[in-house]
Amino acid sequence: MYLQNSHIENIRQANEEDRLALFVGAGVSKSSDSDYIELPLWDDLINELKSDLALTKEIDYLKLAQLYYLEFGEQKYTKTLKKYFPSNIMPSDLHRTLLKLNPQVIITTNWDCIIENAIDQGGYLYETISTDQDLVKSTSQRKFIKIHGDFKSHNIVFKEDDYLNYSNNFPLMENYIKSIFSTHTVLFLGYSYNDTNLKYLMKWVQNHSNSAPPMYLVSFDSNRSQENYLKSHGITTLVLDGSRYSVKNIKNLRGKSALMQSFLKSIIHNENTVDVNSEQEVISFFYDCIKHLKPQNAISHHQLRRAITNCGFHYDCDGLSILELYGVNGVQTTDSSSLTRLIHDEFIKILVRIDNFSYEEKEIFYQKNSKFKDIFYVLSLARVKGVVLPRAKDDSHTSYFYNELIRDPEEIEKKDRKYLSFSNNEYKGSDFIKSLASESYENYVFGEHKLAFNKNTELIMACKRQRIYSVLLIALFNKNSILWTLKYSLFKTYKERLDEEKEVELQDEFFKFPKSEIKKNQTLYDFLSLLLVYQQANECTQKILNLTKIVKNIKDGGFSFNNDADEPTYTHINLLMFTLKNHILIDKYAPYKALMRDFVKISIIRQSVKSFVEFNQYEIYTAIQFFTTKELRAELSVFSKKDDSSQLRFVVSNDCSEWIVSTVLSNIVDRLIKNESLFDSENGSRFENCMQILAVLSLSADQVSEIMGVFSKLIASRSTTIGVYEAINSFLSHQYNLFDQKIETEVLINVLNILIDKITSHNAHGWDHHAIQNNSISNLYGYIQITKGIYTDTKRIHQLVSELQACSLVEQRSFAKSLLYEIFTISNDSVKSIIEKYIKEIIFKGEVEGLDNIEFDLWSVAVGFKDFEDEITQNLDGYLEEFRTKKIFSSTLYKIKNLTKYLIENKGVEELKEIDGEISTLIAYYENRPNPSSI
Repeated sequence: MYLQNSHIENIRQANEEDRLALFVGAGVSKSSDSDYIELPLWDDLINELKSDLALTKEIDYLKLAQLYYLEFGEQKYTKTLKKYFPSNIMPSDLHRTLLKLNPQVIITTNWDCIIENAIDQGGYLYETISTDQDLVKSTSQRKFIKIHGDFKSHNIVFKEDDYLNYSNNFPLMENYIKSIFSTHTVLFLGYSYNDTNLKYLMKWVQNHSNSAPPMYLVSFDSNRSQENYLKSHGITTLVLDGSRYSVKNIKNLRGKSALMQSFLKSIIHNENTVDVNSEQEVISFFYDCIKHLKPQNAISHHQLRRAITNCGFHYDCDGLSILELYGVNGVQTTDSSSLTRLIHDEFIKILVRIDNFSYEEKEIFYQKNSKFKDIFYVLSLARVKGVVLPRAKDDSHTSYFYNELIRDPEEIEKKDRKYLSFSNNEYKGSDFIKSLASESYENYVFGEHKLAFNKNTELIMACKRQRIYSVLLIALFNKNSILWTLKYSLFKTYKERLDEEKEVELQDEFFKFPKSEIKKNQTLYDFLSLLLVYQQANECTQKILNLTKIVKNIKDGGFSFNNDADEPTYTHINLLMFTLKNHILIDKYAPYKALMRDFVKISIIRQSVKSFVEFNQYEIYTAIQFFTTKELRAELSVFSKKDDSSQLRFVVSNDCSEWIVSTVLSNIVDRLIKNESLFDSENGSRFENCMQILAVLSLSADQVSEIMGVFSKLIASRSTTIGVYEAINSFLSHQYNLFDQKIETEVLINVLNILIDKITSHNAHGWDHHAIQNNSISNLYGYIQITKGIYTDTKRIHQLVSELQACSLVEQRSFAKSLLYEIFTISNDSVKSIIEKYIKEIIFKGEVEGLDNIEFDLWSVAVGFKDFEDEITQNLDGYLEEFRTKKIFSSTLYKIKNLTKYLIENKGVEELKEIDGEISTLIAYYENRPNPSSI
């Protein structure tokens, strides 16, 4: 590496860390010379002063200025100087490039207004400071300081007295500049070796400690003695020449100004610091572009693309991506850089050479070039399995340099499952930061929100101490997610303790990062601020619309070709694992959830032209985690039973199917049971979604038995809800209708016994009673009947009947119509006898006022436990009286209608025909009544 490159890298790094100060001299102003205006050099100005004073031998510039002032007075003195510096001078491209460098502070000894004009034209956020008062009032972090004043403030520094009295006239300015020399890397631009201002500044430099940051002077001529002199004062000279800095693409500048602009651009664009003929430097350059991503557990394709630039991705059928580095003649992109593309070409040449190495040769190469293996470690974090190599002339297939860290896709999928299985994945390694991040995340996921908050607070402090900015940014984002959960918790103690805890203003915190870290973590911030999420969501929306049209076209007999059809699938995998592995608590954010759902929708639409739709494990997780039960039911409805040949099947691999049953379902149920809360809607929804997926999968008998075992475990717990029962019911229905699934009678009856035991042991809660009484698990009895199962446990039925006798008559009748009668239909004579006796007892035990009593009477007749009596018609006619005004309505009328219709059509009860018609009229009026809210 050229020695000068090391110095340039120091300047670049200082600028990225907001530690760069530019001192701008008259040579920079000369770049604004035009055919009409030519700015003076010191010699031009001094010669006029000499001429007016009739002095030819005086060489002390400061003394000459002082003599001029004393001879002609202030007005003439100021007028003479001012005519050389008109206020309307336009900035040059060099000034604009200087501002693009965006250093924290720009200091000038010039009096002109060119840089101010450039700041105004470019909209840069620099405060101009030309007096001590300006410095006191300044609030901006970025400052443009005119240490020799200006004509507007009438405080220019030029004559001898000005320099001698500088400490008195500008005490704050002087101290500030001295502090800059102590804390910032300084770059002098536009000064010559003999510049008076440079000599004056060097006097300040002499007072600094040896540990001060480096200082550099840009020059265009090499002078060994002058360079040694400056070196003795801590200033390194950087000599610019045309062999190192090309000016062929610089149109509006000439000579030294063009060279200086090329130099500044090399700092801005990270150019001219790599010897492309050096293998080690090429590898180092590539690694330096991506090394900041190394602390993360996973990397998004957006991050990698922005870090490397001039690159793209291919997507293989195994779910992994291949990186393509665009060379000089590669695909044109908006971030095109000729140097970067040249380095990419050289890096690919290195890959081609290594690809032909023997195993021993590769090992030797890796030992000598440790950064090479680090590059592919970082690529593996983004699921990149290789880098595209040039095609042979006679080869139509793309070849890759394979990433040895990611050769087995199946192994990667298995490792990913620990993040997708709804289980505890606490980090077991020795890395303190990763351990804290994992603990906070796991505590949050498992409902220990206060512990999660404390661990996250500890993580934030640790990241700040160790300056791990990517993890810090995630931790700051997560703080809000945890804080919102705690503040809106049902527990008042949390609310009271956290009332004073402020939410993180992520943007404010991000812009407190060093400039270099802002640049490196911009993509991560864009994701956390949801900007990238919205952008990706927009792309998904377009894909859904396009795919819908394509599918319709194909089904109508057309065809379509899409060479990136798999791209959404692998983008989905990459983003999902990026969030999970980095413990980003973004799951509750609606835009992210919607994006994840869209990826699943795209998968279903894209595959719907086939006879089946196959999900991978990432789509399974997304369906369970991010859909509401209603949304997922709508998406999976395409797999419901069809009576024609259009039946679309839902499939997963055998391995994935086994994982869902044995791991995912089991873990979700364990969470539900452990929580013991009737308000655990999150895990309840996950269970229901998991059951919806399993319902439309063709499962083995062993898998179904295992699922039924999980049902038994869940039903026996306190964590059942209406949704849980309905999910089980739906599973049984789909398995029979879609696959004619055979379930062992013993397994089914065991589930029924657990349900009965839950009631008799007083462990059944309100949701259990509601679900049972409303036949939310009716398919369990139906399945037993289909398998020709016979219920024979008289002891359990005696216990059940005995327990029910302690309930109210209304509840006894409700259980009689649901659970007891369902058991009656699948029982032997002994059990039937017990149930029939009990039901007949409560039929004649007394009456309950209202429609419920009428409904029970009609039901009793319908199932054969009671003969029809005219009194039933009379009671029904009396109870309908209040509904005939059509001012009130009861949903029980629907049940009554079903029973009267059944009795008329199947039992021949003609006496109910007239009242059945009236009930139909009441129902029709209710359903077609005007909606008051719409009037």
